[in-house]
Amino acid sequence: MTTRLTKILVLFLVMNSPAFSQKKKLKAQVAISKPNIVLIMADDLGFSDIGSYGSEIQTPNLNKLAAEGIRFRQFYNNAICAPTRASLLSGQYQHTAGMGYFNIDLGTPAYQGFLSKQTVSLAEVLKDAGYSTLLSGKWHVGDDSTSQWPRKRGFDHFYGNIGGASDYYVIKNLPKKQRSFFVKDDKIVDPEDEDNFYYTDEIAKNAIGFLKDQRQEQKPFFLYLAFTSPHWPLQAWPKDIKKYEGKYDMGWDSLRILRFKRQQELNIIGKGQKISVKNSDLPAWNSLTYDEQKLWAKKMEVYAAQVDNLDQNIGKVVEHLKESGQLDNTIIFFISDNGAAGEDVGHGFSGRTVRNWGPVGTAGSYDSYTRTWAYASNTPLKSFKGFQYEGGISSPFIARFPSKIAAGGLIDGTAHLIDIAPT
Repeated sequence: MTTRLTKILVLFLVMNSPAFSQKKKLKAQVAISKPNIVLIMADDLGFSDIGSYGSEIQTPNLNKLAAEGIRFRQFYNNAICAPTRASLLSGQYQHTAGMGYFNIDLGTPAYQGFLSKQTVSLAEVLKDAGYSTLLSGKWHVGDDSTSQWPRKRGFDHFYGNIGGASDYYVIKNLPKKQRSFFVKDDKIVDPEDEDNFYYTDEIAKNAIGFLKDQRQEQKPFFLYLAFTSPHWPLQAWPKDIKKYEGKYDMGWDSLRILRFKRQQELNIIGKGQKISVKNSDLPAWNSLTYDEQKLWAKKMEVYAAQVDNLDQNIGKVVEHLKESGQLDNTIIFFISDNGAAGEDVGHGFSGRTVRNWGPVGTAGSYDSYTRTWAYASNTPLKSFKGFQYEGGISSPFIARFPSKIAAGGLIDGTAHLIDIAPT
């Protein structure tokens, strides 16, 4: 754990200790004394995919959080989504928490596929400390039965998807039993407005709704804001895709170089850092035909639109905190669960045949941008999600808490997501 992260840990423990709380005479005063916590996790976001880490994608809200807080040059995860989330919520290595590989029961306690009952979750700890505990977004640490769902693991309220991935739109061509399903508290709920439903928007909308209701409780809150974006499938609002039309006609090779130069300017990478050598099995952009280049460029346009929309919705939550007077008493963390993903879901993945009914980005399409663009997303690092190279295990990390964290800091040294729970 880094020195700076340790200081935050000490601050938090002191503010939540019995001795500290006993000095407060009123419940409202206790609520004010304890900081609120917003833990934001993106899904399959690459190291260089936001502006403050070198990206050309429009992420003004995350950039502002970075400018007002600190960024880590090296912050690590578990390379794949479910084990990362298990460690994040438990403060333990994934095997100890019961999720050594994925949300699949492989027959041993370390690989049982759900958060161990012997593991105390972050929500359970904070609930005992007097916090309201809220989750909006992806769960993915136990989906075989409702006994493994968020409300059984310390969360007062939950909205989101239980499993690992979800459509962003309501896919009307599918029978209801085959559609992505969403849960509110312990009940499966249908979208109220199918024509205007977009899942990233709904995650933020429900989070803000929880925060508004929570204000009546006179308690501090813990909000785990677990977006699925920009995890495949590539589906985005047309207005967001339009912002990036033609932006990626340069191809992945040139994009990596541009992002690397930007990272050097931002000083987000070490002075001796070099750009990794691309895998030999990844094609050069100039080796593609014109039609192939247009198709691949479109995929990256949609991916960028998903990241853009993610940032917009983070901005909505932050704006609500500002309007309600809670922002400066709220610790905000931002991380990604692993590096950018290289799966090729549009052409079958893990033996499955997947639907692909329309142009990439639209409702009913089911595609990914695969390893070629993932390598660019992880600039300057090697490899991608699922591999124990830097491109698989590195996350952007931002922390904002203005009364205790000086603005604009860049932190050397390393930290890991298991440091979050004790902090």
